[in-house]
Amino acid sequence: MKIFSVQKFLPQYAVYKPYSDNQAQSASLNNIQADCFEKFSVSSSPHRNVQFLGGIVNVNNAFELKFTRKFFKKLLREGIPDGYSDITLIPRENYDDLIKSGDLNKRSIVAIKALKKYRDNMFPVEKEIFSMLETMSKKNPDLTLQELIRLKYPQAEESLILQQTNILNKINIVIRKLPKNDYQKVRKVIQDAFDKIFEPNPKPEDRFGRKKFLYELKNIEIENKKIKKQIIEIAEKLPNSSNNIYAFIVKYSQPYKIRYDYNKNKDVRLKRNSQELGLRLIAPSVGTDDHIYPHTRFRKEFEEWLNNDSEEPLKNSLKVTILTSRHMNELKTDTLIDDFILQNESINIPEKIQNQINKLILIAEKWAESRRLEDASLLCDYIQIVKQEFNLRSNIVKINLGNFEEKIPAIKEKAQNSTEKKIEKKRLKKAGHADNTHKETYLDKNGIPVENRKVQKHKSRFKK
Repeated sequence: MKIFSVQKFLPQYAVYKPYSDNQAQSASLNNIQADCFEKFSVSSSPHRNVQFLGGIVNVNNAFELKFTRKFFKKLLREGIPDGYSDITLIPRENYDDLIKSGDLNKRSIVAIKALKKYRDNMFPVEKEIFSMLETMSKKNPDLTLQELIRLKYPQAEESLILQQTNILNKINIVIRKLPKNDYQKVRKVIQDAFDKIFEPNPKPEDRFGRKKFLYELKNIEIENKKIKKQIIEIAEKLPNSSNNIYAFIVKYSQPYKIRYDYNKNKDVRLKRNSQELGLRLIAPSVGTDDHIYPHTRFRKEFEEWLNNDSEEPLKNSLKVTILTSRHMNELKTDTLIDDFILQNESINIPEKIQNQINKLILIAEKWAESRRLEDASLLCDYIQIVKQEFNLRSNIVKINLGNFEEKIPAIKEKAQNSTEKKIEKKRLKKAGHADNTHKETYLDKNGIPVENRKVQKHKSRFKK
């Protein structure tokens, strides 16, 4: 196991103090307490010595300990824009409130009213589906959301079949260049897909599945890797419920879905209902926090660093996250931020990141003006850390804080003074010496001074 110091691991945030008086070593990160080892070498000895200074610092959780879920919930309530798209994020608590209300399983006129306030938060496909359901609900207010969407099923299925077969035929053209054996392997998978697509009124478990089809293609062993890559790229363009309204309608018109039950060790049927459909319209827009540098890569680098003998510090020890939607988070997966930006140039992700930072600055200033100084100070820290992380991890994203950087010291100083006053007031109250802030007199309705009976005047019995 590698032993390290707090200063080495958290150089920009940690303050090292020698261990003394049998007290725990403090690593200053918003008063986070952490014990540590310190490593040093003795010139007179070729071997490294280790001085025990407490426990082991849990550096992995430093960011999470300072910027908690509660902190991000406060931000989401302020209407934060997605860091990677144009939509405004929906707080998870709003999503949970919709479930508790049960409105989505009621008549469509009730469900539409519950969802309408989130129209502008929805992604394009979800917004189009919502508009369709809203229009249909005006004519059929007593039907549920799922009953409404089933009315669109026949037309949607035909349109989806045409799109799916067009993609499969493109693959058929590409595989003609393959040797006979490899051609037949791929052709069999494609023919099975055609059979499922054209099957009349199939059960949900017998329908063509995009994920399963992609899995089968990726696992085919063929010699020409270039053509295989080309086949996968074409197949990935098959429509799904996230990017195609016809795929959405067909999927959520089904009476049930199949899921594997690990307790029963078998597939089970789960009934689809209007609540699932309604929640699906806003679920992609629910706010999550995405690791700017993928967590899996961070963990791998950290393990490699622990196992080698190099004295070089980690590039960064903090797992910094940015607020983004569930949809964009899932789309990014473990992709590096610059690669993700280049793969989605039409979205202009750097602009979206700057938009979120601008909103965070406005919130910090608002909180400071409304005397929420501790929250404002913490948000200042977060904004600076996010900027540092993008400077470290991206060659494309360049965050501009404008003149806000000049305001940060004043906000933090006010927060510090406010904290000290609260601590002193609490100490006085606990000691029984809290200031009596009641006025001795007040004016009655006629404007005459009247003694405030709530004021207690304490006089010493021994005073002459």
